[in-house]
Amino acid sequence: MKRQSIRFGRPLTKKKPLSTEALLLHIESISQEGRGIARHLGKTIFVDDALSQEDVEALITTQHKRYDEAQLVEVIKASPDRTTPLCKHYEECGGCQLQHLEHSAQILVKQANALNQLQRFGEQVPLLVEGPLQSAPWHYRRSARLGLNVLQKSDESIVGFRRRKSNKLLQIISCPVIDQRGESIFTDLKSVLDQLSNSKSYTHAELLFGDESQSLLLRCKGNPKQDDKDKLTEFARSKAFNLYIKTDSEQLTLLELKPNSYTLPDENITLNFQPGDFLQVNADVNKQMIRQAVEWLELSENDTVLDLFCGLGNFTLPIARHVKSVIGVEGSYDMVKRAEQNATLNTIDNASFFRTDLSKDIQPQPWFSIAHDKIILDPPRTGAYELLKQLSSHASHILYISCDPSALARDSKLLLEKGYQLVRFNVMDMFPHTNHVESMALFKKVKNNASEKADVKKTEGKKTAAKTLAFKTKRAKK
Repeated sequence: MKRQSIRFGRPLTKKKPLSTEALLLHIESISQEGRGIARHLGKTIFVDDALSQEDVEALITTQHKRYDEAQLVEVIKASPDRTTPLCKHYEECGGCQLQHLEHSAQILVKQANALNQLQRFGEQVPLLVEGPLQSAPWHYRRSARLGLNVLQKSDESIVGFRRRKSNKLLQIISCPVIDQRGESIFTDLKSVLDQLSNSKSYTHAELLFGDESQSLLLRCKGNPKQDDKDKLTEFARSKAFNLYIKTDSEQLTLLELKPNSYTLPDENITLNFQPGDFLQVNADVNKQMIRQAVEWLELSENDTVLDLFCGLGNFTLPIARHVKSVIGVEGSYDMVKRAEQNATLNTIDNASFFRTDLSKDIQPQPWFSIAHDKIILDPPRTGAYELLKQLSSHASHILYISCDPSALARDSKLLLEKGYQLVRFNVMDMFPHTNHVESMALFKKVKNNASEKADVKKTEGKKTAAKTLAFKTKRAKK
């Protein structure tokens, strides 16, 4: 006799079958993810590909307790900002979410959502909202990660991006947001992968474009065969690509035709990088962003600056041109080494770099005890809440580069509690046609007499610590 398993808790309730009848909805706004927001019978509905102030027919695809999700069936009354997507893969590819919205309107939607989150969750309204930093809307990406796979039935390679709401890859023919030098990489790479003895061992590829270089890094499970390496090298040479293979144990350089680097003309700086390094995706916006950071921080030759999440020195080294000294802190040993090499390359001797895990306790670190006049930070999407909790309130300026509005809003509230006011803010069009939002927020210290006296005492102690650290660093270099 078959025993029935014991079920604890309340009986499972069967979900009602989804209606096959489309709803007539009025779209009130656009969510942070780029979906239209409507209300129906007191419930919020998120509609893919719908735009603000449109009347649409939509079909419910997923029901939740507090909201539903729907797919667009037909646009009854279109927004004046609706446009035809340029990419032939747009309806299937998960890379872009906003190509159906006029480019000039995209950044305004992102700005409105970011300001709304700052006010609702950060309890801060910027004193000044400046115009967005923008670039050309197409062929702006200088780095991208491509998925690689092999179809089981046909043994045919796929090179592309994930499909919408799926982990499955879509074969891409061309991508209008990637640097134009990589326009044919999808079909070219697919062709050479089909010739390899074990193309299944290659899981993804990374594209990186410098000012003069174009590089391809292939991730390989196990060790590639020599014959496959020869074919890949021949392919890379024919397309003028630097070629690297990353295995489980090492990174191989198969071909390097030109050095990987980019320049920042305003500060006369050249930055070298290697495959796997983090680069700001949009080169044009990056230059504008650095220029704005230097301006907003109101740098002077007597300033000491702390650059957190400094990477290879993208902000640190330009700032060094304007101040007494700057310290860059990064979690990766390789990136710290790269930043030091870039400082030497540009004959900058007032920048020091430290490797620190900024998600943990930073108070034992030698740089922590130094009184910094100004701080800049460019954290990952998770933000910098734990880090900011540990930092003193001495700095007069804190410049926060954010890639997630919700994390910025949460961290802004903490800075408000620490006595900082959000004085300048703008969004940056780092990722046109996607739902990603990059922004810059400048916080200034609002002091009262009591906090000023306390900071004076802290400053005196920290200046002593700074002199000690400078002496030790100088002696170590000798």
